[in-house]
Amino acid sequence: MRKFALKYTLEFIVIVLGITISYWINDIQIQNQESNKEKIILNSILSDIEQIELYINARKKTLSSDSIWMDYLIKNWDKVNIDSTAKQFSKNRYDASFHNLFLDFREFHPPIATLEMVTSDGSFSIIKNDLIKRRINSIVYLSKEQLIKNSEVEIDLQLSFKERLMVDEDIDIVNMLNATQFELKNRFDGSENYYEESKNELKIILEKDYARNYLNLKFRHRYFVQLFLNNFSNQVSELKTLILNDI
Repeated sequence: MRKFALKYTLEFIVIVLGITISYWINDIQIQNQESNKEKIILNSILSDIEQIELYINARKKTLSSDSIWMDYLIKNWDKVNIDSTAKQFSKNRYDASFHNLFLDFREFHPPIATLEMVTSDGSFSIIKNDLIKRRINSIVYLSKEQLIKNSEVEIDLQLSFKERLMVDEDIDIVNMLNATQFELKNRFDGSENYYEESKNELKIILEKDYARNYLNLKFRHRYFVQLFLNNFSNQVSELKTLILNDI
């Protein structure tokens, strides 16, 4: 009788151990699956960060060039060296352009699709590192929004200035705004064939006091755009370091 009871006790223990081990193995498999998913998510974010860094570096370069030229024109409005400035504007593509300073604006659309998706599709819960999650939230919901908001203020300034140009009855202003897409493409590609056009545009715009006022306002606000761009850049760099240390 004791042997019979012992037999069934041992069988029960074996069954319990089997179930326990099965749950343990299953739990390990689930953890491994989640760990693999987390690595895939983090590596996807790293790939995104590479594109974001390229975007940021390009924007910093153009904004810096814009600021240098705005500073020069503001300080030397009545004594600008039109010839040398026009030469630079006619050959330096986006890094020195009359159109970028007076007629166009710099929008910001940083390529953060993966970061935004992670915060909304359930992937966020898979990431275990709270510092990484906080940094992603900061980039998507704070740093990016601050940057875009300040960029939009500058765009509003640009649009107001363009409206002022459009109501100006000066025929020279009308002719200055009359450019084909083919011409604009060549000018942005750095063609030196448009030296005379750049020279003429400078002469026209430097006679307009409202253009000087506009450039002053734009230059002052550009400081804040660059400030928030640098903050955005720092946040991205910190996220990159956190992820690299985590994986």
